[in-house]
Amino acid sequence: MFSKMKIGHFAQYNNISVQTLRYYEQIDLLHPAYIDAESNYRYYHINQSAAVDNIQFLKQFNFSLEEIKHIMNDTAELAELSQTVEKKKAELLELRASLDQQLEDIDSFQAGALIFQEKQGQTEIEVEHFPPRPILTYTIDKNIYEMTEVEYEFYLREFKNHIGQLNMPIGRFNRVGTIMPRPDFLAENFVSKELFIFTPSHFKQLKTLRGGLYATFYCHSFKEELPALSKFRAALQQQNYQIVGDYVCEVVYEKNKTDAMNRTMFIRMQIPVKKRSENFWQISSSK
Repeated sequence: MFSKMKIGHFAQYNNISVQTLRYYEQIDLLHPAYIDAESNYRYYHINQSAAVDNIQFLKQFNFSLEEIKHIMNDTAELAELSQTVEKKKAELLELRASLDQQLEDIDSFQAGALIFQEKQGQTEIEVEHFPPRPILTYTIDKNIYEMTEVEYEFYLREFKNHIGQLNMPIGRFNRVGTIMPRPDFLAENFVSKELFIFTPSHFKQLKTLRGGLYATFYCHSFKEELPALSKFRAALQQQNYQIVGDYVCEVVYEKNKTDAMNRTMFIRMQIPVKKRSENFWQISSSK
């Protein structure tokens, strides 16, 4: 019974279609054990199931049928065969990295949407702990707070093209932020000429936003942000916080309608801080 199985019977046992078996024969990958000269019926031996198992095993790694035939029939030297397998392994690792990156980008988008949902009505300064955050920066020649919306879009195109030249995925481009040096923020000289995006975990970034405590506040546009900066600085001083790093404007959520002419964004204003001790103020006031 199992030494001379009709093609349909053999296909059923191996969970494979008759059409697939016929195609395998056509491309010289797997031939029937016996072909009846009169009826032209194809017959397979149950032991040929081992070959089917190998084919199905290699197919799951996206080897082409030609590559599978090459591997199974030992037409290559061992070194060449190893090279073929290593090449496929490298392709799969690249695919995994791409999928991991897409998952990171989806998580980033979901996190931003959640922040918008929870904080859009926030009116008080909060202090949060952030881990070190790798970023890619891009320096421009104009203060972002003095730009028109058209100019802002122009500089974003430049930054986006720069990202493309680095062969970096643009999944984080919907969360472009800006950085203002600490001395400018303290002097209320509100100038920012540095754009940034958070980079993928595997990307070799040039800079990292320091980890630690950050004072945060939220607004809905750069126009809202500019007048809020002075109030933000004053509130930090009133609440006894020392500013210990650069000011960061992070667009945490952006969802624009297809016919929109202006960006709709939700911004997290943030700056690294530490709490001043009571002794500091006593010493300062006595000087």
